[in-house]
Amino acid sequence: MPLMKKGSMIDPVDAHVGGDADIGGIAQTITSDDIDAIVMSPAPANERLDALHGMRSELEARSHADFGNEIEPLINQIEAGIALLSMRA
Repeated sequence: MPLMKKGSMIDPVDAHVGGDADIGGIAQTITSDDIDAIVMSPAPANERLDALHGMRSELEARSHADFGNEIEPLINQIEAGIALLSMRA
């Protein structure tokens, strides 16, 4: 049985980086797969559009720190998803 450490059964110091018990960081990334999952979701189009707009806003807010040009392709993918869902709505 695991020992309780400061009120938790998992001590971050004991967790392997990248393992199943890895604690998520504060700067969670948005991936191409996340965008595709929303576009292809069975949720109503207006909910998916709201989610995509929120993702775009988040990425635009972080784009000033994008020195590797990794955010612009994601924004373009979101824009394409918004255009696709807007045609269906």
